Amino acid sequence: MGRRGSGPTAAARLAQMQFVFPPQCISGYACAVKQLFGPHFALVGNATEFLDPVFSSGVTLALESANRAAQVLTRHLRGQPVDWQSEYADYVMQGIDTFRAYVSAWYDTTLHQIFFAAQHNPVIMKQICSVLAGYVWDRSNPYVTQANRALPLLARIIGANATRP
Repeated sequence: MGRRGSGPTAAARLAQMQFVFPPQCISGYACAVKQLFGPHFALVGNATEFLDPVFSSGVTLALESANRAAQVLTRHLRGQPVDWQSEYADYVMQGIDTFRAYVSAWYDTTLHQIFFAAQHNPVIMKQICSVLAGYVWDRSNPYVTQANRALPLLARIIGANATRP
């Protein structure tokens, strides 16, 4: 929508719109930020890191990071001691890092090799599907805790088995 109300259905809805502040452009936007929290702020959702629209990471990160921030903030506002780094940032980054491993594996075709292999181990596929469904904080799943190592290793094993007679 280049001009105010230029879309066919938006024009009527936006006819009485008042700008609170003029639209601005953010240039040089990065996918990663230097810190997830600071004095008087905690980033949540895609503000923590934008990964990729192919995966449903955005919704998962938005809900889980907001929930975690609210829990830590509530305790903080009650005067209880909190450690934003370990209780919030480290936790959120673990989920982000897991999703990032899967996004990278998608683009380097590691996931394709795994998904389209002739034979599948049902237990492993369940663990991988669990991650893709958003269970990126399930520390009992090796495809969460060791995703950067486990995915390429699985692809190599599948590739080696595919070339055997």
